[in-house]
Amino acid sequence: MIQTLNEAKEYMFDRIQKISGDIVNDTEKAIVSTLLEENFYEKIWSVISDEEMESLQAWDETELEWKLFYKIPNYVTLLENSVAEVLANYLSPGSENLE
Repeated sequence: MIQTLNEAKEYMFDRIQKISGDIVNDTEKAIVSTLLEENFYEKIWSVISDEEMESLQAWDETELEWKLFYKIPNYVTLLENSVAEVLANYLSPGSENLE
């Protein structure tokens, strides 16, 4: 089970490499990471208000992620859905990726 954004990114890099048969270069990693973060945070913002997000004071991104993990009951589901959507879009024929 994927629980963190970094785990999700590593999973996606692994899946892309296994499906495409090519090593995922740094440029592709940056693109896929950005797509995942945008997709995931869009889902988070639909669940949590700006005020709630501001009240979650954290020292760094890792601490914020764990606070969100405990605050949002379906955090893992949102993360897994984001991974599935980004992978499907990235790997689908005709997608705008850097193969």
